[in-house]
Amino acid sequence: MSRPPIWQVKNEGSFASVSVTLPPGSTFHCESDAVVTTSQNVDVRGAMSGGILAGLARAFLTRESFFTTLVQNNSSHQSGDALIAPSDPGGVTLHRMVRGEDMILTSGAYLAGDEGVNVTSSMQSPFSMFGNYSGTGVFLLRATGQGNLAISAYGSMHKYVLAPGETRNVDNGHLVALSAKMRNSMKNAR
Repeated sequence: MSRPPIWQVKNEGSFASVSVTLPPGSTFHCESDAVVTTSQNVDVRGAMSGGILAGLARAFLTRESFFTTLVQNNSSHQSGDALIAPSDPGGVTLHRMVRGEDMILTSGAYLAGDEGVNVTSSMQSPFSMFGNYSGTGVFLLRATGQGNLAISAYGSMHKYVLAPGETRNVDNGHLVALSAKMRNSMKNAR
């Protein structure tokens, strides 16, 4: 088994990119058109993640690409690298996924993930105040598994890690991702 890729955000701020160092034989997946450049021993190919129905759901329900891109270092002895960036200028943050601690991402927030991270479309309750009135829509993305997840958004990004019991007010138009275990509610601004 190969070692996992090493991820590093470059140019933090609103024109961020991610440098991914790929040990021999390692792979990651990313949004279509996210790959900017790769070293010569790295192969880039399109794939239908999860099959045709999952691809259709991702494309029509969450405005993500029908295809995902697989980036793989084919060398058995030499590291490779890839530079990825969101198609819209914006910030990128890395989140270390732990098995059993799923993340919910708003439409368009998925940029890339390690091979052990799975990103699928997910439906909120059609009666959810958050989904219906927040601008996020009823369909979101759910990231599961283990490894690095690159999340992007138009503009800059700020990551908050809340302590148990801590709450934070966030304008719904600025929320990009949250823990699937996190409770959220909407209220009127005063």
